[in-house]
Amino acid sequence: MASFFINTRAEMLKCRKTAAYWLTIIAGTIVPIISWIVLVANPDEMLKEFETDAWRNLMNLNWQPAAAFFLPMYVVLVTSLVVQIEYRNNAWKQVYASPRSYADIFFSKFVIIHLLVLASLLFFNVTIILTGLAASAVNNGYKFSGTPIPWYDMLLVTSKIYISVLAMTAIQYWISLRLRNYIAPVGIGLALLITAVMIIQWKKIVYYPYAYTALTYFRNLNKGGMNHLTYSFIWFAGILALGFLDTVKRKERG
Repeated sequence: MASFFINTRAEMLKCRKTAAYWLTIIAGTIVPIISWIVLVANPDEMLKEFETDAWRNLMNLNWQPAAAFFLPMYVVLVTSLVVQIEYRNNAWKQVYASPRSYADIFFSKFVIIHLLVLASLLFFNVTIILTGLAASAVNNGYKFSGTPIPWYDMLLVTSKIYISVLAMTAIQYWISLRLRNYIAPVGIGLALLITAVMIIQWKKIVYYPYAYTALTYFRNLNKGGMNHLTYSFIWFAGILALGFLDTVKRKERG
């Protein structure tokens, strides 16, 4: 177990040579910053909407675009970035030749991806709070500074959103491991994401992992007998197991 943590830390250090950290910061801050600009630039229109329940309205303003597209797009991009470190440096053969188990190699990178996703969600929530307070500082008509922050609601939404991306991370991780360039898994991921937007009204959309973030936040779109978050766990476990088995059984690596 100690070696796994050491190797996971090593994988994290590798990411410093990529755009993964910057992408995580941008993904966690861009939507709230744009929302702040909208609040400050359009006070006549926005003050009416934020007259009551300001924080929840601000959360809704930010989570709608994030859940519908920006967060899943980030997952697609950052997963490919982390995996492509070895392909870019032609280092996969060296990695598999090192005294590490297949499980260590496979799961240490996967853990890094999830740490980055969690970091982006943390940045997202912190930036929502900061931009709300900043909007009040610029225009005291906004009541953010004098209203309690709904911590429980923020944590609940964030937790559900994180669960909703579990399936997508596993699928993108396996695709990225199988394809030896950055563009192909990104292209496939974005195509599947755009397809989710196009078929969002489909009665069986609950079975489509790339729609789970949208289904999580837009409750009126959530259809099907079993909760889509449960399906996210099922997809996550199944694809991760298949991906690991494929890594172990693969004849040619790197």
